[in-house]
Amino acid sequence: MLRLLAHRDFPFYTPKGAFPAGGAVRDLLLGRRPADLDYVALDPEKAARETQRRLGGSLFPLDPERGHYRLVVGGRTLDFTPLEGSLEEDLLKRDFRLNALLWKGGAVFGLKGAEEDLRRRVLIPVREENLYEDHLRSLRGVRLAATLGLGLPQGTRKALSRHARFLRDHPEALPARERVREELSKLLLSPRAAFGLRLLERVGLLGVYWPELALLVGLEQGGVHHLPAWEHTLSVVFHLLWLWPEASLEARLAALYHDVGKALTRRFDLEAGRYRFLGHAEVGAEIARASLLWLRFPKETVEKVALLVRRHMDRPPEERKALRRFLLKRQDLLPDLLYLMSADRLGAKGVEGEAHTLLEAFQEALAEPLPQRPLLSGEEVMALLGLPPGPEVGKALKALLLAQAEGRVRTEEEARAFLLYWREHGAPNAP
Repeated sequence: MLRLLAHRDFPFYTPKGAFPAGGAVRDLLLGRRPADLDYVALDPEKAARETQRRLGGSLFPLDPERGHYRLVVGGRTLDFTPLEGSLEEDLLKRDFRLNALLWKGGAVFGLKGAEEDLRRRVLIPVREENLYEDHLRSLRGVRLAATLGLGLPQGTRKALSRHARFLRDHPEALPARERVREELSKLLLSPRAAFGLRLLERVGLLGVYWPELALLVGLEQGGVHHLPAWEHTLSVVFHLLWLWPEASLEARLAALYHDVGKALTRRFDLEAGRYRFLGHAEVGAEIARASLLWLRFPKETVEKVALLVRRHMDRPPEERKALRRFLLKRQDLLPDLLYLMSADRLGAKGVEGEAHTLLEAFQEALAEPLPQRPLLSGEEVMALLGLPPGPEVGKALKALLLAQAEGRVRTEEEARAFLLYWREHGAPNAP
């Protein structure tokens, strides 16, 4: 039987015969402004069209045979699905009791136990078997715990762990990769991303969705790494967000994958008396690329993450001009690479001070913006040096851009003088 949880208005338009339900109602009770809205309706298409007439927006039939419709208006998504059976029967089919809520006539109703879950701010399945009705639900539970700051009591963790074992034994039951990608992205974009990743590992879902990262659990490193590889990874994710709360998804993914190659490259060096991981950045970049492509991340995202992983072990020079050349060659990875390098050092022992030294050096070197293009065009370079179209023109433009980054060339006149000198003497080596 439905329980009355609260008397309150629903601050969004609700068409006749439709009832706001699920996460939007949950967020309302948790003091959050709902982002997207779900409605169960006696006639979903009619309710969706009525809402469109009132609010405008674009209406899409997601699955007209099943009666699923989506209205996108003002950056908000409104989903309409059919009410099958009674309101209580609808809620009994949902995943967690905090999601089994609905609004009707100025009041919020839920299942038995929902009021206690709200008070304790915890996630408890409506019924454990409901997790098997949509196999994404266990992953969503971890994501909700991380993004909303909700607890997972022991009984919930055991239920999620049992479901994780089922998924490992039945890979054919895995949810669509696009749906998995969306949940993992939401988890990583949370301020509590490191906490969420730890939960994934603890309940066994890390091995389901990121088996390549699960290989880092318990992997001892030694040297400056006082933490095993997985704990170090969590520390780097945490410190990345501490240094840069607005970190991009690519930077967060790179922090997660930056040492994934260590499981395949670990070798014990008898002379040094410790483990080495030669080539782990290059191997890790390829693992990250394959993993993210499998999860259907956009190719542009995949390639940037792979480059960040490959470059995270680069050693920035100390001298300012050399550092500006270093940054110019990697400016497509900025500022992600700088924060990744710094977070990596904060996740180790004895080199933490390098993180702040690096960031200070980077900030000083970038006080003057890096040049975006050479001061002279390719045609001007060919006319000045008497060159035909070809690779030599590209080399000259590259040398000019590096000289601009160093601050040696600031005007077109200086650019011409530099290129004439460069033709006679060659460009200095640049790191």
